[in-house]
Amino acid sequence: MLFYESSCDIVIIPVRDNFCLNDHFVLQHESVGPKRGFSYFVFEQLYESCQFAKLLRLGEEFQEELAIFLKQHKDLLWLHEVLLNHFSSASETLHALALSQDNIAASATEEGADPGLMKWGPSLNDRKRLLNLSKIAAVAGKDVDYERKTKRIEADLKILKLQEEIVSLLSDNKEDQAIGHGLLPSRELIELCLDGNTPELSLRAFEVFAWTSSSFRQSNRGILEECWKSAVEHNDWGGLYEASVAEGWSDEQTLQNVSETVLFQASRRCYGPLAETYEEGFDAVLPLRQEDLDLQIVKDPTSSVEGILMQHKNFPDAGKLMLTAIMFGKVGVETISEDQTCTPME
Repeated sequence: MLFYESSCDIVIIPVRDNFCLNDHFVLQHESVGPKRGFSYFVFEQLYESCQFAKLLRLGEEFQEELAIFLKQHKDLLWLHEVLLNHFSSASETLHALALSQDNIAASATEEGADPGLMKWGPSLNDRKRLLNLSKIAAVAGKDVDYERKTKRIEADLKILKLQEEIVSLLSDNKEDQAIGHGLLPSRELIELCLDGNTPELSLRAFEVFAWTSSSFRQSNRGILEECWKSAVEHNDWGGLYEASVAEGWSDEQTLQNVSETVLFQASRRCYGPLAETYEEGFDAVLPLRQEDLDLQIVKDPTSSVEGILMQHKNFPDAGKLMLTAIMFGKVGVETISEDQTCTPME
């Protein structure tokens, strides 16, 4: 039974399984409602009583009215859009829902729902499922921009996977376990990697940067520079330099030893021939070498990865080894010729 209080009296409307077929005419009298109309009242009652199937069935007859109501309930809006074959809109709704920080979902109102859902919102696995549904809907809709949308969805899936990896690499305490429940902003993920201060986490920070966006990399260039400063600290460059002199490393030995450094791996990830990013590459924000810069910004000491390395305490002695590492990372070990091997060291 639905109880609706009009300006005159209380109206009792029976809600049957075939309500949308036999009684839908009552929803058309919008003047009955004091503010939003009687249809809104019925939608609200069905939603609050968790009768979602009945609510969505009303969308067959009252498409626009239900769409307006569900704008504040996006966890059901995408289903309404799919039922109307509005796949592109459903994809956008699902994408926004997957990345939302809103902790309230329709299923959380059901009796017996997990209390953790109200505290943390959808789990990372739930968000992955929403993103995969968003990708399917985008492909089904095939609007003019669907390829770009699917690439963004794929990038967000990669960031979710990275969050799982980063949390698993952090120390095993309750605080670190707690951060794995909710969706973390990309900048916060990168800061966690820097705070973790391990080679594995350092490389994960570059991975997160790669799948954000050109605008994110540009606006967070300062923390990107910090990532490179962190990367160079994970190896004993002074010790490597001394060993290269004492042992008289050949070009092949030099390549072998620098390829095991975090600098080499970071350069290969960001600038290598197989490096992948969403939108423009890292070169657009932070070129690898000073020689790649425009003349007006050459004087900036942090305007390139090389410029950042030049500030390191071991650069006067080990600078050639550092540059060898980043240049080999960019070129790719498989494509280095004998002539190329010597270039960075000279």
